[in-house]
Amino acid sequence: MTNLCPEIFRKRVMLEGLYTIAPPDEFFIRDFLNSLSSHLGMHPLSDVLVFSPDNHSKLHHGIAGFIPWVESGCSFYTWKPQKFFTLEIYSCKDFSLQTCRDFVHKKLQTEQLTTEILHSISSE
Repeated sequence: MTNLCPEIFRKRVMLEGLYTIAPPDEFFIRDFLNSLSSHLGMHPLSDVLVFSPDNHSKLHHGIAGFIPWVESGCSFYTWKPQKFFTLEIYSCKDFSLQTCRDFVHKKLQTEQLTTEILHSISSE
């Protein structure tokens, strides 16, 4: 990908895995995203938006949430039948991937966890 704005740092990370906790509910999603924000040193711009496509789609059965940060934002999606999740982070501030992985593993008690840096562009 061509770096159109090298003066802007940005990082995109995706974590996916299988969780062993009880299926997440709205309370869990709010707590998870707010706590993740604190662990990564991000600053929320508003409350967590929680939503579920259960009554609108046959493709996705679970619950999801999004939190906007001063530094950008984070989306979290769950699939209840498979006990599967995807966490997507976009940030203009660097953060520790290991801190993120450790937090996710502990909160979701993951059986399997994969991590991919989709995009990281330094301002250097």
